[in-house]
Amino acid sequence: MFTDTINGISRIFYQRSLGLLLLRVSTGLIFLSHGWMKVNHLAQVVGMFGHMGFAAWVAYCIAWLEVAGGLALILGVATRFFGVVFGIEMLVATFIVGFGHGLGFEFYLAMVSFAIALMGSGAFSVFPMECGHCGGFLCDGEVCVPQ
Repeated sequence: MFTDTINGISRIFYQRSLGLLLLRVSTGLIFLSHGWMKVNHLAQVVGMFGHMGFAAWVAYCIAWLEVAGGLALILGVATRFFGVVFGIEMLVATFIVGFGHGLGFEFYLAMVSFAIALMGSGAFSVFPMECGHCGGFLCDGEVCVPQ
């Protein structure tokens, strides 16, 4: 009786696609909001990146990457690509900023971004670019070998 109740309740929450949607949208919103803040304060961001030893063009690229990539994650477009790019960006940020203050938000975003890249867009996306059978990027699903 007790195990049936527990199993029944746990099955309600077994929604992988919905969980991936929540993860993708929340991560996309974080990148979008931080990117939008950078775009609106580019002079200060260029100065901050310059202080860390980066060229000005890097600040522009990061700001617009976070805006475009954040929107892409929210919509489920090129999810794996932006997951990898954001993961790399946040690992670099972890080495530059994070280790001085312990593993924090940057490292967490790197791992979540890599997890999204591994999982793909999921069922709830505007344009899933990976095959639902094999996970291949832009695979048509007819000639692939399901795993």
